[in-house]
Amino acid sequence: MQAAYKRYRVIAFLVAVLVLILADHLASPTFAFNMGDGHARTALNQRDASACAPCGAPCPSTRE
Repeated sequence: MQAAYKRYRVIAFLVAVLVLILADHLASPTFAFNMGDGHARTALNQRDASACAPCGAPCPSTRE
């Protein structure tokens, strides 16, 4: 009986997927921000400057 998949092909495919995931992760703005690049655009530094709360929530007086 012949094997359905060759071991080296399965391992090569898994390594290729891992490389693609790693490349996407390293190119992400969140990774750049966490590594010290403060100019990367992430949700962490795009808060509303006029907000009262540090999380970016609006002031109670401006809510309708």
